[in-house]
Amino acid sequence: MTTKASTFSRSKVLGGLAALLLTATAFAPAAQAVTPEEIKAKGTATIGVQMDQFPWGFIDQNGQNDGFDIEIAKLITKELGVDVKFERITGQNRIPLLVNGNVDFLVPSMTITEERAKVIQYVIPYSSNDITVWGKNDAEIQGNDDLGNYVIGVNRGSAFDPLLVKVAPANTQIKRFDDDATTVQALLSGQVDAILGSVTYGLVINQTGNGDTFERKYKVADNFQGMAVRKGDQEMLDFLNDFVARHTEDGVLDELYKKWIGSDRAKLPTTLPGVDFTGKE
Repeated sequence: MTTKASTFSRSKVLGGLAALLLTATAFAPAAQAVTPEEIKAKGTATIGVQMDQFPWGFIDQNGQNDGFDIEIAKLITKELGVDVKFERITGQNRIPLLVNGNVDFLVPSMTITEERAKVIQYVIPYSSNDITVWGKNDAEIQGNDDLGNYVIGVNRGSAFDPLLVKVAPANTQIKRFDDDATTVQALLSGQVDAILGSVTYGLVINQTGNGDTFERKYKVADNFQGMAVRKGDQEMLDFLNDFVARHTEDGVLDELYKKWIGSDRAKLPTTLPGVDFTGKE
């Protein structure tokens, strides 16, 4: 078992999340409402996307943005009749970039949480991504109680971090990394014994040729994902809610999910406790 990793208290992690949300809130007055018509008038939509998380958003061998979220963002801008400018987001900066007006909206494969919904306005879910523990084949991890016997890696600033703190035994050694790519690399390089995160981490592990050495241990929780706009951007919210509803009905989102994730897209909810998708509550 890997030795000596820094252990963070639950209060520090939750306090850090609260600080991030407060920082984002502090930026909010600087941002102006953005409507579809305003985006059409300027001719370009600036969209926050991930660029280092295969298969959601990444840079391909030709140096171009590609992935599930990228295709969806391009489809949105095609319907708006405008060009697209991609802005790289991370778990740490995506909410501040949105509320401060650096991007028009997010297509981020971002977990929907009640805490974030207090600061940003979610669109109805368009995707899902089970939260999963991945580990070495010989690591005896069958449930949350077993995590305390190992060093566990996680992406700081993601929804995975506070969930790990919540479900893992208090003595669990946790190592935090800046993004999904470095979290997966930490597992492959032996810095940690297991990681908690996206079910699609398995695609990355297989791509590296390590599919026979590491395995999916168990599902920790559902993970519904939503695009996001700023609070008060009602017309943009309505446009994107309609976009998700229409392309759920015609099967376009199912086709893209199957193409990139390799499995059928789950039937997603249009309501969740503590989260308003209408912008009118």
